[in-house]
Amino acid sequence: MIADITVILLSCAVFLALILYVALEQEQRERITGICFLLAALGGIVIYGFSYSSVQSSHTENLAAVIHTLVDVGRMFVGVNNEGIFLSALAESGTSSPGFKLLFWVVHFLAYYSMASAAVMTLGKGAVRRLRIMLLFLRDVELIYGITDNSIIYGKRIAARKQGSVVFAGNAAPSQETVIRQMGAIVFSDDAAMEPSKSFLKLLHLRKNNHLRLYAFSESADLNFNYALRMKKLLQEENVKPEYTSLVLLGREESYGADLLAADGRYGYGEIKAFDNSELTARLLVQKYPVCDVVEFDDNKLSTTDVEVLVVGFNKVGQEVLKKLIANGQFEGSQFRAYVFDPDLDNISGFFNARYKAMLDAFSIYMSSDGWQSVNFCDFLQKHAQSLSYIVIAVENNNLAGEIAGDIMGLLSRNGRNMPIYQCNEGSVICHRRDKENDISNLYDADILYSGQIDELAMEINHYYNSSNLSSKELWAGCDYFSRMSCRASADFFTVFLKRLNISTAENISETQMENLARTEHKRWCAFHYTMGYQCMSREEWEERAQKYLQQKESGEQKLIRISKDTAALKHACLISWDELDDLSKRENFITGKNVDYKQLDRNNVSVLINMLSAKTKSD
Repeated sequence: MIADITVILLSCAVFLALILYVALEQEQRERITGICFLLAALGGIVIYGFSYSSVQSSHTENLAAVIHTLVDVGRMFVGVNNEGIFLSALAESGTSSPGFKLLFWVVHFLAYYSMASAAVMTLGKGAVRRLRIMLLFLRDVELIYGITDNSIIYGKRIAARKQGSVVFAGNAAPSQETVIRQMGAIVFSDDAAMEPSKSFLKLLHLRKNNHLRLYAFSESADLNFNYALRMKKLLQEENVKPEYTSLVLLGREESYGADLLAADGRYGYGEIKAFDNSELTARLLVQKYPVCDVVEFDDNKLSTTDVEVLVVGFNKVGQEVLKKLIANGQFEGSQFRAYVFDPDLDNISGFFNARYKAMLDAFSIYMSSDGWQSVNFCDFLQKHAQSLSYIVIAVENNNLAGEIAGDIMGLLSRNGRNMPIYQCNEGSVICHRRDKENDISNLYDADILYSGQIDELAMEINHYYNSSNLSSKELWAGCDYFSRMSCRASADFFTVFLKRLNISTAENISETQMENLARTEHKRWCAFHYTMGYQCMSREEWEERAQKYLQQKESGEQKLIRISKDTAALKHACLISWDELDDLSKRENFITGKNVDYKQLDRNNVSVLINMLSAKTKSD
């Protein structure tokens, strides 16, 4: 009878452990198992302590009773019981209540469950892990370095696409490991994965046709760069072709991206997207809430309203927001004006002002150290209540940002204006609307970091600019990092801009409309270059480069400099008004003997984008 009860309880304990393993997260299972273990241990000490103390009399026998009690409590957790001694103790004490027998078996069930749960968690986790490692043979690898709440959010998104096996390299808390396991991913936290080493690369089972997509998402930009650099060396040693690798890197965009990209015979990753949290937050803002949506356009695609933006707070996020608003807020027919307020402005804007001096000179940007509770700031709001078109709050304290947004909405409302206010934290974008629930967008959005459509459009733009017999992908493989950024910025802008104008095909666009779209493209192109630190090349500098071009040509050099673009000095002769482009084209053609038309390049770029987006829409 006792054996039958033991088998039944053991079976029930194992079954319950299996159910909870599937139904609950690991942290919850561990909590329940811990409670059951504690109750079983305490109950066992009470039951067997009572049992042995009831049948012993001398001090020597009492010591033996303690030892017997501890032994039997330990045996409970391996599925063994000593019901005989317990029943003898009950008989000795003259107790025959069935409740005590029930208590005995409840305590043992808790012990059995603790044992079964620990075994199921250990064996189940190991079996699932081995299966997922085996699948690495067959699928692409999505490797995420650094385990944070944000990287886990991103991991969920790419796991949902089911394009490959998701692998994390890093140290995970128990709750994080549960989430990672539930998304079908694997965690490696050993030195071989964290360095990384050849043994780890071998474990990933990369084959000739398998892609490795590395996402370096730890909280340290330097660690991310070092990890990507070590992985690049390993991939080169294993002769993995660059076209089968890609990198998404949390770090300094221009320098990190350029250093790790395969180009000009140098080994590197075939595809790279580098960013920092501040830049990505600003990009998320303008993609989620495009500047063109607050602008009115007439039938000729000419803007009929100015773009007037207010940025409250000028920390790193605020600086990136201003750059993105400038790059995406240029439209033919409108004037762009920006107003920046931060009480600590003089202490935080030094490097920004030095690096982007040309941008600050080229656009109407008013910067003030008045605080958001100052009289001057409130006077500004009331004066510009009707003309402001875009307001962003970018201060480090999220609670303060919410208060500022509420105060601004209240003051604007009293002046007859109701408009959304965007709060940019380093991690999310919050849209505040009066009498409506806030709309919150998370930073680690897969479409922002890994948008296939934008990259396809960027490849086609690059292919158009560099007419070649090579395919767009082949040409993209040899494209430098800055040019990729420029092509992506163009695709990014026009994807939302053409949708705003309801343009789906180039067939019905008039000559006047195309001219205005081309002028907008030129303004956007100029703004993008200014936000990347470029400045306009002077006429004298252009003449010097023209003479150098002629000297190179006369000496028979194969690779001639581009007269109008000095990449090293970040200078470009095309950073001029639309009306001045004809003269620049004429001067350059006179020197080179070519037939470049910078205005026509903008017109063609618009046409190409319209046709590509139209084809994409039809295929969808």
